[in-house]
Amino acid sequence: MTDSEASVNAEPAWLDRVAKRVKRWRTAGLGPNWVVAVSGGSDSVGLLTVLSKSAPKLGLQLSVAHFDHGGEAGDAEFVADLARRSGCEIDLGVWNSRSGSEAATERFVEAEARATRYQWLVEVAQRRNANVVAVGHTQDDQAETILFRILRGTGPQGVSGMPIRRKLAESIALVRPLLSVSRQEIEVYLSTLGQTWREDPTNRDVSRSRARLRHEVLPKLAADFNPKVVEAIVRLGNLIAAEHRDFQSGLEKLALLATLDDGGDRLVLDRGTLQLCGSSFARAELIRRLWRKKGWPEGAMNARRWRRLARAVVPKRTPRVFSLGAGVEVETTDRELILRFFPKRVTLAGEAVPLPLPGSAVWEEFRIFAELDLKEKRDETVDLDAIVPPLRISAPEVGDRFDPLGMEGKHVLLSDFLRGSRVPGRDRGRVPIVRDAKGIVWVVGHRIAERVKVRESTMRTLGLRTSGLRHAASCD
Repeated sequence: MTDSEASVNAEPAWLDRVAKRVKRWRTAGLGPNWVVAVSGGSDSVGLLTVLSKSAPKLGLQLSVAHFDHGGEAGDAEFVADLARRSGCEIDLGVWNSRSGSEAATERFVEAEARATRYQWLVEVAQRRNANVVAVGHTQDDQAETILFRILRGTGPQGVSGMPIRRKLAESIALVRPLLSVSRQEIEVYLSTLGQTWREDPTNRDVSRSRARLRHEVLPKLAADFNPKVVEAIVRLGNLIAAEHRDFQSGLEKLALLATLDDGGDRLVLDRGTLQLCGSSFARAELIRRLWRKKGWPEGAMNARRWRRLARAVVPKRTPRVFSLGAGVEVETTDRELILRFFPKRVTLAGEAVPLPLPGSAVWEEFRIFAELDLKEKRDETVDLDAIVPPLRISAPEVGDRFDPLGMEGKHVLLSDFLRGSRVPGRDRGRVPIVRDAKGIVWVVGHRIAERVKVRESTMRTLGLRTSGLRHAASCD
């Protein structure tokens, strides 16, 4: 055999690296039944080819899963034939978008398709009794992901890129065996084997963000600044990922020390231990970790609220209680930070109902009246011309603010007002609120808004009253 023939027939070094990585995963406990996600592109075809080659040696039992995103006709047939030649059974799935709108953004549609695809892969793995789903993401995909997140705005976890292995579902791991291999290396290898693949035309549609990064931005950076820009970006991601893991490990230890009580719907933390975190960012991350452990919803927790929690750790002159929003009340004492979660604050106790003007309406166990005459005793009297119809009755809603009578127009959080009125947390989600088009008119059983009070200039009044209000339960 000549040197040139040996060079052509020699297997690339990355094949051995991938095989060793899979062997380590198997040794570490990953089971033998693997579902390989194959789109038909070079990355996933390369993944199936490499894993099929190593399967007998590593004791792998492979099956193929192809999810049709509505791409090129013939992709499913191509993958089915590839699976057959590889000795693998195949599962086929089809995506039907639920967006229902041509105006849906590219990012929304892509996110929907990705979520649906991964959910389907979980279902396939469960049917196949597999605890591993393998996908063909490469080094190039990693660089594109990191750069995309940087441009969009992200933190250390985002810059870390895609993990090479993560939990996909209970007892199912998602692995990316080719994450350190370039797309070009895979395509060269497939070409030497005479193995074809399918090209998705959407991957070259530069109106799409990912395609523009791949075909315009990264090549421009490589030409003008660094020919190895992909490797440089991935190296940065790996360094940040390693530092982030160390950071998270340190937070885990501090979280154990800081937790004084995590029973029920409350979390009690030691402020002194939290202050050992040093930075506000670290304190917020530690609390976020414990928040997730409690299973509390994060959807309403924006950056401002996390920062406010972190600031609450810093010693104040006097203890205080405040509503954070997102259904959480915060109390600080000399040494403790206490978080109380009230799920009823984030859901309605009952559907909102219209309140006729004049007339009455029933909401939950209360009947509320809005009256123009003076025959009946009123609980409250307001300026009729200050009301902006329509009126409705509802439960407190997250983020509600109003200007209580007697506070000269100062607005407060409704949750803070109810707490100050000594309404128990368990009952705050069931206090009826009368609203007009501008906001809160009457916190039933408590107080009206300053903006609707009767003034010297008032020409017409409106009487508000209720029957069935359990004052003892609301105000004790």
